[in-house]
Amino acid sequence: MSGRYGSIVNSFLHDLSSGLWAAGLLVVWRLAYVTAQLAPPAARALAGVSHELFTVMLVSLAGILVTGGIRLGYWRRRVTADELPYRRRALLVKHALYLAAYGAGTLWAWALQR
Repeated sequence: MSGRYGSIVNSFLHDLSSGLWAAGLLVVWRLAYVTAQLAPPAARALAGVSHELFTVMLVSLAGILVTGGIRLGYWRRRVTADELPYRRRALLVKHALYLAAYGAGTLWAWALQR
């Protein structure tokens, strides 16, 4: 993906993957709560759905990483040399926070899998 349209499509896929991961986390959390209150057959069925959704979360996380790497290439071409030190620091802090949030969220979703 190169050029203007490639950048737009990549950014869309990056944002879509991020939203899908967050929605998946919310649904996995709710399924864990609901399945604890159901009879065993229904609980097993919803646990299967939760496992599949956790897999979707992992695929979304991979999509975030791949499209984020591509986005980094676009970012480097657009930043001027005098802006680079400031933007690089902001980017590192932002991604450290995202890494903590996505890591903790993924571990939590994994822990909710029974």
